[in-house]
Amino acid sequence: MENMGATPKLRIRLPSDNEASDLCSLEEAKYRFNWGREPFVVVAEGKFIPSFDDLIELAKEDRFKDKEFLEVDIQTLLAGG
Repeated sequence: MENMGATPKLRIRLPSDNEASDLCSLEEAKYRFNWGREPFVVVAEGKFIPSFDDLIELAKEDRFKDKEFLEVDIQTLLAGG
């Protein structure tokens, strides 16, 4: 994997009533989420993130270069509609 440099860490909020969050590095996120094969979606800084590559691109944006954390929400997919 390419060198991520000084990319921000991820502050992950899981879909629960608990307000606690979890922290992980950008590198860990590649293996932490079963991208595209789980019953949830990843939303980082308010943007839907369908793949690890999209997460890397978001983290590399200039607006996040001095940020310590990216805010990541895990949102459960609901059947029906």
